[in-house]
Amino acid sequence: MFADSPIRRAIDMSGGKNSVSESELRRRIITPSQFVADPSAFIDVHLPRSSGKTSFSFIGAGVTQNDQAQTNLIEPHGFCVGGAGLKPGMINNFHLHYTAEVFVCVTGTWKMMIGLDNQQEVVIKPGDFFSVPTWVFRGFENIGTDDGFMFALLGGDEPGGILWAPDVLDKARETGFVLDESEKVTRLADLPPGAKTLRSLPSEIVSQVETYSNAELDARAVRFAGRAWQDQALLSAVVPGHGNRVAPVIGIGLNQHRRPNTAISYPHGFSVNWLSIDESASVGSHQLGAPAALLTMDSQIEIELGKDKPARMTIPPRSVVSLPANEWRDIKNIGSGPAEVVIAVGGEGRTLVQWSPEIIEAAARHGFTVDAGGCIAPRALVDRNFG
Repeated sequence: MFADSPIRRAIDMSGGKNSVSESELRRRIITPSQFVADPSAFIDVHLPRSSGKTSFSFIGAGVTQNDQAQTNLIEPHGFCVGGAGLKPGMINNFHLHYTAEVFVCVTGTWKMMIGLDNQQEVVIKPGDFFSVPTWVFRGFENIGTDDGFMFALLGGDEPGGILWAPDVLDKARETGFVLDESEKVTRLADLPPGAKTLRSLPSEIVSQVETYSNAELDARAVRFAGRAWQDQALLSAVVPGHGNRVAPVIGIGLNQHRRPNTAISYPHGFSVNWLSIDESASVGSHQLGAPAALLTMDSQIEIELGKDKPARMTIPPRSVVSLPANEWRDIKNIGSGPAEVVIAVGGEGRTLVQWSPEIIEAAARHGFTVDAGGCIAPRALVDRNFG
């Protein structure tokens, strides 16, 4: 039926491992019961309004300054996944990142403050994204009445640590805490004589940090209510039982639409999209050419990993799931109503998607295929018609 056609060639290319153990899948799932709150991750926890704040390291090295910090999964993804928790009125003091930092608000109302003198503010609420530019000082505060939690995505496998605003280091030193030569939080009294500590930068150096306009910062906030859903953004969406759609956030990533209309195109080193799966539907068996992380948000899903003998597990809401590159997987909605999850993928361009033969053949019967650019296209415009 599909002899010597793009569809046949795509089917012939479909490979991958035949099975994945349940223990391997379980290793890649981080549920809220496995979150390890670190109240000592950064030096500013010793300052009054930051005492009691919590940090989380889910995937990758992150930027912790606690030499006892625990990370759930150390494995290169091209980005790191962490989290931040603040009670109402708490703040995270001003600091600077060298790689991308993207916040995904889960609970609470957060004021994101930009500039050493808090020149600009962006407020985000549950479901909102905010991509903070590199090389700007930023802080944030829980201005709501509920405990706040945000996921945080950091660019690179080694984000390079952080640079604190000068007054943070100065005030921490007054409380008896410093950063040692390995940039870990240490009691000043515990240091050996002559030990070096990190000093705050002079104002003439700090003045070289970049600035952004209000309009530029507003453009880096992607609102939950303003998501632009795209139908037929994945090949499986045309197949009954696999209804899904994508709302672009950062980069292209997992999106096979010819016009992905990404909300933020500035380079991050990774892509982020919302993925919505219809009730009782699954995305369909596929592979990705790059590592990915799922944030399940408020949805309950089932993950299937492997091909002939796949491992399956139910994933509760607000979990983090690591999905390896070039491994067969499927995502099923087992809750009521649409399941809306966040998927981050290493790399900024369009992610290579390889669909199972069953999905490819079913899509073809409904008149669709994937063109040479990796985009969904009408089969009649891709197949050659020889008379």
